[in-house]
Amino acid sequence: MPQVHRYDHPYRFLALLLCLLPWLPGSGLKAQSPLDVGFHFSPQLRYVGSSAAGEVPTTGTYTRGKDGLSVGAGAGLYLEYEITPYWYLRGGVDFSYKRNYYATEKVVIEADTTLKGRNQVIFSSIEIPVAVVYRFDYLDNGDNFLVGVSTTLNRRLSNPRAWSTFGGNRGVKNKVDFAPRTVTVFAGYEREIFPYVLTSLEPYLTYAPTRFRLESTTESKVWLEAGLSVRVRLDN
Repeated sequence: MPQVHRYDHPYRFLALLLCLLPWLPGSGLKAQSPLDVGFHFSPQLRYVGSSAAGEVPTTGTYTRGKDGLSVGAGAGLYLEYEITPYWYLRGGVDFSYKRNYYATEKVVIEADTTLKGRNQVIFSSIEIPVAVVYRFDYLDNGDNFLVGVSTTLNRRLSNPRAWSTFGGNRGVKNKVDFAPRTVTVFAGYEREIFPYVLTSLEPYLTYAPTRFRLESTTESKVWLEAGLSVRVRLDN
């Protein structure tokens, strides 16, 4: 089972980033600071798919998972540092609420009966993401397009809880495998709404494999998470 790395002091990265800023290129004294601060809110979609993971019995009963689509959300604070007029480094702290719903079935072989149900697996995550952002030339009105890629330096995950039609409410810590790292690609459109205040819409796609082993003949997986980050940045 993949192990999630848990450091004693997950916020040391931000302190280290602040200490290194004066030594980074372009950090000399000037009127406009290369360091900005911002926050975001990010609704997200998680698709759960199920596949065979064991032999189907010929007598008795068994359970199997189907597919599902769930809505979650994330929010966070971040710092953004200008390395060059086009390249930026972004890091911060995020909190996300992960909801994973999918249909299930319970098959009673002797009675030739199939019962319909649903599983709900919910957990939360505190993450330290770091991203590299590239901004294109500003448009005539000051708006801007951007692209980027990010990963997580550290994640702290709550114990998952499951609500199952056929299994009741129970802890499932040993039956859920989390990804120790995630990788995200994103693009966006940014514009100034007030002097020194910019907002952007950044659709993103995250590779965050997560596996649920709750049914007797299938396992369910989340491979990708899609979302839209609504960001507000203070241009110092």
